[in-house]
Amino acid sequence: MKKIFLLFAVLCLVASNAAAQLEKGNFMLGATSTIAMGGGWDSELMSLYFAKTKYKQGSTTEDAFKTTAYNFLPKAGYFIIDNLVAGLEVLVTGYIEKEIGDDVPYKQTFMAVGPFVRYYYPLDRIYPFAEIETLFGAEKEGYSDDMEKSGIFLFSGSLGVAVPLGEKVTFDAQAGYTRITDTWKNEGGEEDSKLITGGFEIRLGFSIYL
Repeated sequence: MKKIFLLFAVLCLVASNAAAQLEKGNFMLGATSTIAMGGGWDSELMSLYFAKTKYKQGSTTEDAFKTTAYNFLPKAGYFIIDNLVAGLEVLVTGYIEKEIGDDVPYKQTFMAVGPFVRYYYPLDRIYPFAEIETLFGAEKEGYSDDMEKSGIFLFSGSLGVAVPLGEKVTFDAQAGYTRITDTWKNEGGEEDSKLITGGFEIRLGFSIYL
């Protein structure tokens, strides 16, 4: 708790002498924490992870499996008018687990892309904002020789605040609601099946203004 308070105090101190560029014609590049989708994915900020798990019984130790995971959620936008930025966002996450001695790994991959719109209401030291995003993509899950595929539709609306860390960088914190629809086709003429997940989330990230 003390570390969180200290970080907040430092951000407020920096913000007292900073002002981001939110004028028409500027560009914004950003990265936020990924959406927790379950499975092997966590809510992280632009991560790449490698690990090896071992099994130990008594004095005997054996390699069990290797794990690779990655999360990327970059975005890029253009200020079409002062304080209003619109652009594209990409969500790429994945998880690979391979048992030692087994040539067929288990994989989960998710990729989606779509537009976002964010409107800032700049105050003296902080910039509250509202954001809407819609992403379309696909998910694959299973072993390499038998992957199950499905389509993804994601909608999110949130409110947040950007704290300037200088003229070209802000620290962003936002909270809102996200709804994810996972659709896969059934064989034999049956209607498509859907898995719908909705809930509130908190995201943290950074934005650069050019």
